[in-house]
Amino acid sequence: MEDILYRAASYLLMIGLGASLKRAGVFQDRDFKVLAKIMLSITLPCAIIYNFSGIEFDLSLLALTGMGLGCGLIFVGVAAVECAVLKRKREIPFDMINLSGYNIGNFSMPFAQSFLGPMGVVAISLFDTGNAVICNGGSKAFAELVKRGREREKRPGQVLVSCAASIGRTMIRSVPFDTYVVMILLAAFHIPLPKLITVFAGNVSQANAFVAMLMIGVGFKLDVKGGGFVHVVRIILTRYAVTGVLLAVSYWGLPLPLEMRQALVVALLSPVASANPAFTESLGEDFQLASTVNSISMLISIAGITAALVIML
Repeated sequence: MEDILYRAASYLLMIGLGASLKRAGVFQDRDFKVLAKIMLSITLPCAIIYNFSGIEFDLSLLALTGMGLGCGLIFVGVAAVECAVLKRKREIPFDMINLSGYNIGNFSMPFAQSFLGPMGVVAISLFDTGNAVICNGGSKAFAELVKRGREREKRPGQVLVSCAASIGRTMIRSVPFDTYVVMILLAAFHIPLPKLITVFAGNVSQANAFVAMLMIGVGFKLDVKGGGFVHVVRIILTRYAVTGVLLAVSYWGLPLPLEMRQALVVALLSPVASANPAFTESLGEDFQLASTVNSISMLISIAGITAALVIML
């Protein structure tokens, strides 16, 4: 338990370091994108390669990919139903985006690397493959369908085709997603990678946690104005109420090995997707409010994942 608490505290210090260096002027807002490119294009793909290369893959594990997609769709549906019941239909597009998706690659993967074995990392990677459909534009597609349909700018069919094409382009350009797909295929057909590649990937993957946490610190924002506070609280409470149900079903109800169920717990406790503020802004919704939801969910997730690891391990 002591080791878990020290490592979690070290992650907080890394985040604090990033925020402090930004306040001191060492980093600017634009540096967040630089750090994100380093992580998404180099350190995270190397972590995926290294951990996939060390396990025996079973095609039945692809069910975890379906779970990642399914959980995202659940949050999109909850957002629509909740706003309809509360008679806040104008908030449906915002809530569909900012309730859904999991920030696994940027946030939870370092925890999985540190505390779970290779199988746990592979499990969370497979979950993230399905989650990527929601994070890379799926939630935005549903939100845009609602918003454009309400504004009668386009027919629903046109919106769906446009959004599906956008999701496809985004996923193809995503280095982590492409790495997931390639490594799943190699593992499924038992094709080994050259040792030089796995050793290189193992060395680079060690930097993933630091780069990810530093990036989070640089991008951390809290800015709530007027009635936005109530909206943020409602989203956070809804997010983690649904998460509690999903956690109980995943950990106690699924016939999976313990290490994989532990990985699902870490995945489900992940903060909302890091791309949500950008998608929110692209739809003309409140970017600052979305950034605040994102940052608060990160703090809650650090506490939640740490507590879960202490209990489980």
